[in-house]
Amino acid sequence: MRKIGQTVRWWMEGAPGRLSRKRYVRLYQQGQFEEAALALRQALEATPDDAQLMLQVANLSRFGLLPLEEALSLLRRITTKAPHAAARQALVSMINLLWERRGADAAMEWFAPLVGDEKTTARLLLRAAALAHEAGETRKAFDLLNRVGHNDPAALPSMGYLDLILAVADDGAAELPQAGRARAVAAHLSRFEGTFTQMIAGTAGHVAVVANGPSLEGLALGRTIDSHQLVVRFNNHAAKPGSADQGERTNIWFRPTEFTHVPMREAPAPELMALTGCNIRNRYSNGLQVLEPYVHAELPVELVPKELYARLFAALDASPSAGLIGLAWTHEAVGRKLSPAQVFGYSLGRNTSAVSHYYGKRHTSSWPSRHNWQAEHSLFQSLISEVISA
Repeated sequence: MRKIGQTVRWWMEGAPGRLSRKRYVRLYQQGQFEEAALALRQALEATPDDAQLMLQVANLSRFGLLPLEEALSLLRRITTKAPHAAARQALVSMINLLWERRGADAAMEWFAPLVGDEKTTARLLLRAAALAHEAGETRKAFDLLNRVGHNDPAALPSMGYLDLILAVADDGAAELPQAGRARAVAAHLSRFEGTFTQMIAGTAGHVAVVANGPSLEGLALGRTIDSHQLVVRFNNHAAKPGSADQGERTNIWFRPTEFTHVPMREAPAPELMALTGCNIRNRYSNGLQVLEPYVHAELPVELVPKELYARLFAALDASPSAGLIGLAWTHEAVGRKLSPAQVFGYSLGRNTSAVSHYYGKRHTSSWPSRHNWQAEHSLFQSLISEVISA
């Protein structure tokens, strides 16, 4: 009834922002996401107390279409002033956003109101426990696990927060059947920790970083790429035997944990797979489950450090692409700016929030990219010893 009353009142007030909302829908459906975001913000200016609209605008920050600080400001307003359901939604969004972008300590500011609600679901309580554990509040984390175990014991055996499972098992705070699996995953990861930096340093920086953009088309640089001691590639790269443009070798492969969009390859496994994803061990509710296949297959894997993600989030105000993650990590491992002769296939300046350009193809998405391509292009140039086209 509250929502119906709000709608009636909105129409009686002349439906402020209605045209901007209609323009937002039209532009979004046309794939003009930057323009759609502007229209949505204009609609909010006309109805600044609309909690659902504030949530919608704040969500733009996930796609690099709204500065993080503006999103957090909106979410704080909703959390403190909106009806319970909207406030709850904003609280969860804010905690997730802060945890991803600024770390566990920043997100813990909103821990108390999340766990203080008796109606908080087991799923959210487990997430809060993982957050508290990473922030060093392990006793609070264990108290939440006890609460879940009392109210919804079936939720504990399926929990996949890797480092939280390990902490519980080491302390003996609870009996978790997945503890042995978690220890096996952690042991496997420890075998390869630091491998990326060691491999890069071992070549004295003689490494080729090959992105998937169209700038290599027709240049026949494959043999030049393969002549480097190490070749770094990303996701669904186009390297294959006999490729004149791309070359054949892959020593380090950056890829996500899941296999839906980036399937495993039949070709010989690279020396290292660098798994992208921000803070997989702590933030991923299915961290155990997504890492286990690599352990079972005995694949060499290293997680991209969460500290690198933090630096890139701060620089980009958006999620970094795999290509930029790999370039930035290589830059850190080498200890100097990379030569343009080491960097191939970057076409960041051609991408938009709707269209991504790849070698031999382009992809038009029905939702915005999570990457801020303009900011990525600027950061890319700062990592290279001289300005080059990208």
